[in-house]
This record gives sequence, C-alpha cells and structure tokens, in this order.
Amino acid sequence: MTDTPTAALPRAVRGVRVHSRQTIGACAPTYGRVELDFEPVPAGVSSSVEFTCTAEPEPSPEYERALIQGVLRELAAAGSGAPDPHPGAPVRARVLVRAMSWHWVDSCETTFTRLGALAVREALSCVAEDREPRLVDTRARLTS
Repeated sequence: MTDTPTAALPRAVRGVRVHSRQTIGACAPTYGRVELDFEPVPAGVSSSVEFTCTAEPEPSPEYERALIQGVLRELAAAGSGAPDPHPGAPVRARVLVRAMSWHWVDSCETTFTRLGALAVREALSCVAEDREPRLVDTRARLTS
C-alpha cells in the first residue's frame, strides 16, 4: 500500500483496547482481543504496524495479516470493511500491537480486520476529543 501525502498523527495514543465478544449459541467466529499503541511518525515516513507481543494462544500469521490490513486501510481512509469507516483524511502513524488474543474455533480473519479498523477509529477519536482511550467492546459483524 502506498502512502499519499497525509498528516501524521498529532500525538501518541497508548492503550487502545478492542474486544469482540463471541456470540453465545451461534456459530459465527467473532472472538478477538487486541491492544494497540499509536505514535506519530516523522514527515515522509509511512504508516507501519509492529508486533511487540506474542499472541495468545500462539502467533497466528493469518490473524496478524488481517489486523494489519484493517489498521492500514483505516489509517489510509480507504475503507476497511468495518461498519461506518471514518470519513476523515488519511493519517500516518506507527502502530504497536501490545496484546492479541484469538480462539481456535471462535475467531476468524474478518474479526481481526474489523478490530484493526475499530482501534484506529478509537485512536482518532481520542485525538479529536483530547481524551484517553476507552475499551471498545463489540461483537464484530462478519457480513456487510
């Protein structure tokens, strides 16, 4: 993904937590948890996502790629497939994944794409509203 000229995130937002609950009694794999930090980047530096944690129960390249995709698409304001993508201008940021949790049966890639997008929207809301992050507790929709 190439960066178009965009503004850098104006300040760090640390501890953005997003949790998608499992749908009890349903077969939809909607469980996932992530905690991300967002940091400004210098001029000319593209957005990036780095993993500084070990996923529970173990690393999952598929879910990591889906999370990265959701984060980068939302930062680029390119539409991430998340409900109501943020309508603002693209923003550049360094994103650090501090925690990630998934389940063998109750998780899927779509859930992590949505978690990434929701984390970006929470970070941008924190900057716009000059506040600390709040837990985003949701149930990811798997269809549009």
